[in-house]
Amino acid sequence: MSAWHRARETWSTVEDLDIDFVVQERLPDHGLTRASRRIAARQLAERNASVEEVAGLIGVDPRTVWRWRREDRNAA
Repeated sequence: MSAWHRARETWSTVEDLDIDFVVQERLPDHGLTRASRRIAARQLAERNASVEEVAGLIGVDPRTVWRWRREDRNAA
């Protein structure tokens, strides 16, 4: 199995303490897993964080945050 495939297994790992730290303290953590970033982005949106702030805190491009928000709206 390649390194990329081994790393992909951790994408779904969720670290609640890391998410809480980013959301409550508003301190960046670019080491969040993919799933944790998505959850943190949702929680920050619920707290009226701007797209740019969310992107900066979790280490993604603002376009990714816009896409996630659009996907969440369409899923509701």
